[in-house]
Amino acid sequence: MEKERLYYLDAARGLAILLVVLGHIWETDQPVPVLIYSFHVPLFFVISGILISYTGQEHRTARQLVVSRIWGLLVPYLFFEAIFVAIFGLRNHFDFSSQHAHIYDSLLLSPLNVPMWFLPTLFLTEFFLIFLVRAIQSKKYAAMICLILYLLPFAAEIRHILPDAVLRCFSSLGFLAIGYFGADFFREKNPPLYFLLPIAVASCLLALLNGKTGIYKLTFHNPVLFTVCALAGSCCTIFLLKKCTPTGKAQAASASDSSGKKSYRCTLPLELAGRNSLTILGLHIIVLRILQEIFGLNTDSVIGGLTALAGICLLLTPVCIFLNRFLPSLIGKRR
Repeated sequence: MEKERLYYLDAARGLAILLVVLGHIWETDQPVPVLIYSFHVPLFFVISGILISYTGQEHRTARQLVVSRIWGLLVPYLFFEAIFVAIFGLRNHFDFSSQHAHIYDSLLLSPLNVPMWFLPTLFLTEFFLIFLVRAIQSKKYAAMICLILYLLPFAAEIRHILPDAVLRCFSSLGFLAIGYFGADFFREKNPPLYFLLPIAVASCLLALLNGKTGIYKLTFHNPVLFTVCALAGSCCTIFLLKKCTPTGKAQAASASDSSGKKSYRCTLPLELAGRNSLTILGLHIIVLRILQEIFGLNTDSVIGGLTALAGICLLLTPVCIFLNRFLPSLIGKRR
């Protein structure tokens, strides 16, 4: 029996991918990028952890798990990376000698299309978490191991020993575990606004105090502030969107009004972005460079940045429709 879709998680993932795009448009240390970077990537991993628990991935056979994760994550990774490498090669007459990154980096978890680091990292952390839960069969001890591994990248001595790709997995594992072990809490609870808003405001202030952070570059500054801001931002986003998105019977009831006509959910644009987050993740850098270099769009200002975001969404909409219709297996979807 197919489980009910959690629309608020689609919306949360949609907001997260739009924040990722904005973060790559505004690559500065100004307040807005600092706030975005404080929680947008951890939010993705928390959502993934919730979905692992909700869909019962840990109960699937090893073969089913391997096949589903390869088609769901690694195939899209290779597909979008191949597109980026081809475009990069054409632009540089296939001369990679002057670049630090080359085609082999794509196979070593250092993609030329940098945002794609997320997919192999998620692939590895999901596998590790699921097999850890299966092997130990004790959520308490599994959570303790995840916590220990999460703390390792904060130690300077460890960062001199282990590769960055491994350390990213450890950092990401902490948030994936929060989503997995706290899945029931996220699904069943719905804290009131008077509780969420002060936490959100406090999180923003602490993020500004800590500065710009990021898992990819392993930039944490104060580990406690980084963790608190990432968790607070992720939790507040999920619960606030949960309040805006009908669930269960309320979801069915909201599909039509009293006259029988279909009604419109305010979170629908975010839900659509969430369902196409892989395509947006894989192609937004290409579209952004087109807007900046070919159309000469200045994205440093607020207006320019928001214009670039709107342009990326507009130009990628037909691409998403085409890939969903004709090449779904290349973007991690069933036909």
